[in-house]
Amino acid sequence: MSEDVASFVQKSHQLIMALIYYERFDCDDDGENRLVGAHVFHKASHPPMRERGLFMCGISEARGKSEIERIDANFHVLLFCLGGTGELFEGETTWPFHAGQMAFQPARGQRGFRRTGTAPLQIAWLLLYNDVRWAHLIQPHCYVKDSDAGWEIHDALSLYQREAQRQNDGQSYTLVMPALEMLSLQLERALGSADTSLGWPQQLHALFAEVAKAPEREWPVEQLAQQLQITAAHLHRLCLTHLGMAPGQRVFALRMQHARALLVEGFPVGQVASKVGYQEVASFSRRFRQHFGVPPSKINKLP
Repeated sequence: MSEDVASFVQKSHQLIMALIYYERFDCDDDGENRLVGAHVFHKASHPPMRERGLFMCGISEARGKSEIERIDANFHVLLFCLGGTGELFEGETTWPFHAGQMAFQPARGQRGFRRTGTAPLQIAWLLLYNDVRWAHLIQPHCYVKDSDAGWEIHDALSLYQREAQRQNDGQSYTLVMPALEMLSLQLERALGSADTSLGWPQQLHALFAEVAKAPEREWPVEQLAQQLQITAAHLHRLCLTHLGMAPGQRVFALRMQHARALLVEGFPVGQVASKVGYQEVASFSRRFRQHFGVPPSKINKLP
C-alpha cells in the first residue's frame, strides 16, 4: 500500500470505544502482512479476541519504505522486532529498536513507527485495547526494551491468523480458540502482570484474602479482575487453573466459611446472614445447607 501524503481514515469501533482517529500510511507495496482483527471488517476477523484485550494483531515484513503514524488512537501498539531495524517516533523524539527488542507505543497522542536501515523489517505486532488489562505497560511516552519472546509471539500469531482465516472461509473444524488461548498465554509470559514479583497463585491468594476480610460486600467478577488488571474471562480461567473453581464460587465458599465461624461463636442466624451479604435469612439458610449439608441452626456453638 503506497500513500505519499497523509491518508486520514475514519474507523468505527465497538460502542465502548467508539471514536474517530487519524491514521497515516506511507508504505511501499514491497512487503508481506497477515493480520486478524476483532471486528468483521477485518480480514481475517475473530471477535473473541476482544475478551483478551486485543483489537488487532499480525505479522509483517517490510522491505521498502514503511511508516505508520496515528493521531489520538484509543489503542496501544506493541511490536516485537524479529529482524532489521526501526524506530518509534513522537514529534522529533525517536526510540530505535532492533531484533530481540520489544517496542511499546501508548494510546492517544501523535505517535508512530518506521523502518530504518536496509534490511527487511520483520515484526510481530499487536494493537491492544486501552483498558485496565494493560495498565502496567503504560508510560507517558514510547519506550523500547529487550525481549526474547519475539519468535514465540510470532509463531503464536501465525497459527492464530491461519486458524482465524480458516474459520472465516467457512471451514467446519478449526483450532482458532485454542490458538487464541495459546497467544494469550504467550503474551502473558512475555509481558508479565502488574506485579511481576508474584506468580498467579500468590496474586489470587492476596485477592481473595481481601474478599475474606469483607464477605458482606458485593464482589462482582469484573471488580475482582480489575484489581489484577486483567479481564473477567482471564480471571475465570486463572481461578479454574489454580483454585479449581470459578471466581464466584470462591467468593461464595469464603462467605460460607465465615458464616460457619460466626455460628460457632454463637451469633444468631439472622445476624450471620447479614454479615456475609445476605438480605434474606431464608436464602442464606438454603445456600448454607446446600454447602455444608446441614442448616445453620444445627451448627454447634462454642461452650
